[in-house]
Amino acid sequence: MKSYKDFAINTKLTLLVLLAGGVALLMSCIAFVTNDMNMIRSSMVKQMSTLADVLGANSTAALSFDDPNTASELLASLQQQPAVEFACIYDASGHAFASYHRLRSVSPPLPMPAQHGYEFTDEGYLDVARPIDHAGQSIGTIYLHASMDELRDQMLRYVNIVAAVMIVSLGASILLSSRLQRVISVPILKLADAAERISVERDYAIRVTKSANDELGTLYDQFNAMLDQIQQGEAAVQQAHDELEIKIEQRTAQLSRANTELSREISERLRAELELEAVHQQLMTSARRAGMAEMATGVLHNVGNVLNSINVSATLASDRMRQSKVTDLIRATQMIESHAEDLGAFITSDPKGKQLPGFLSLLAAHLADERADVVKELELLSTKINHVKTIVSTQQSYAGVLGVIETVDIATTLDDALKLNSASFDRHQIAVARQYEDIPKVRLDKQKVLQILVNLVKNAKDAITDGPHQKERKLTLRTTLSGEKSLQIYIIDNGMGIPPENLTRIFSHGFTTKKKGHGFGLHSCANAASELGGSLVAKSDGPGKGATFILELPFEPAEVPA
Repeated sequence: MKSYKDFAINTKLTLLVLLAGGVALLMSCIAFVTNDMNMIRSSMVKQMSTLADVLGANSTAALSFDDPNTASELLASLQQQPAVEFACIYDASGHAFASYHRLRSVSPPLPMPAQHGYEFTDEGYLDVARPIDHAGQSIGTIYLHASMDELRDQMLRYVNIVAAVMIVSLGASILLSSRLQRVISVPILKLADAAERISVERDYAIRVTKSANDELGTLYDQFNAMLDQIQQGEAAVQQAHDELEIKIEQRTAQLSRANTELSREISERLRAELELEAVHQQLMTSARRAGMAEMATGVLHNVGNVLNSINVSATLASDRMRQSKVTDLIRATQMIESHAEDLGAFITSDPKGKQLPGFLSLLAAHLADERADVVKELELLSTKINHVKTIVSTQQSYAGVLGVIETVDIATTLDDALKLNSASFDRHQIAVARQYEDIPKVRLDKQKVLQILVNLVKNAKDAITDGPHQKERKLTLRTTLSGEKSLQIYIIDNGMGIPPENLTRIFSHGFTTKKKGHGFGLHSCANAASELGGSLVAKSDGPGKGATFILELPFEPAEVPA
């Protein structure tokens, strides 16, 4: 079966007119019928209410004198109202006083209606209940039960009228549209016929003659102009074809030579692509090595800082020993030995001997302080040597091969990254806050993770020391779980901050804002994070407002042994 879009244009126009006119006419008829039905219903309600009020007013005497016969005779006058099928008068106590029903099989409704007014029932009836008042008091109620057959008959007549009007109107629309649509469809059909002839015969000399200056006339003009262009183009194509035939033979030899040249160029391009891939791999390796070198440089820098402190402590201890008062003790001992035979007389009588006990007492106190200072420096020296051993052992524990997946404790790995930079934190008085969630051990490439963390911690330390003067220099390390598949590590500093335009550029190869930077560190960190299946992003509110680096890694818990 054809769809509407496949019909001929004259059929489409006719159907369009019929549909538009039919819908408009149908909506108008429905509106008129609905309005008339509402008016008839309102009229019937008003009529029945007025009838009930008249009957109620005439039945006040019968209710007052308790005369049901008179009330029944009054209700019998409803024989002149064919619509009323049942009526009843109730006294003040709600009992049926008198009733009327056109059909004897209908019994009076009991009890009295609950409220006054009117109601259209689902069975197609109108119920009206009106109070009967006398001397300002309600002495009863009159109830009318009327059929809506008149309304249904009227509606049926309206439906027949609407159907007849629709049929006549649609017939007239068909006659008018079949003639009027030709004004539009005939020019379009002529144009379609001309286009079909041109398509079949390939004769671009065919033209159409316009009959009006409307949009169709403009379409005719454009169609003819298009045919002119096509005809001119066909002539140009034919000329070009002839010229092409001549040139083909000339180009064949050139193409043969070009084919050979192209083959050579393809080989060169493949070789260049292989070289480019090799260079790319070398660049990636260089970036990775640069990151590792950054970490090694940081370790050596921290070891150097500790060694400087060791050298200071050793120098202080050496200077202290060189300036020791032990020589004074030796001289006092020699003096005692030289007077060993008359030591008592020497101490009591000789002026130098008398000063010897006091001198020895002061010398003992001085030597005790000197010993305490030397012991303190030696303890500091031992602590710093242990610090170097810790840094070296931490570095050695991560001296494995990249790419090896191991079971990693994130909190321990973060602490190791801090150890490798701890000397700088102590020297620059940077407070470190650890905010670690209770995260199970995960399976990751331990070497890459530490490489990233050491670089980030070192950058944070540099940002804090190079930034504006802070009352408190603070570095915060935080770990969180985002959902069930993502582990996030935050490196937060209150240092120099990052301008908005640099938040993404800092991860580019070679970009740096440091005077002695090379732009490899963050680039290698971002590459390493990507190789781990994660990401590295930076956030900052601007210069002087600190920065936050977020390392997001896939969360793959290590299996717990049974």
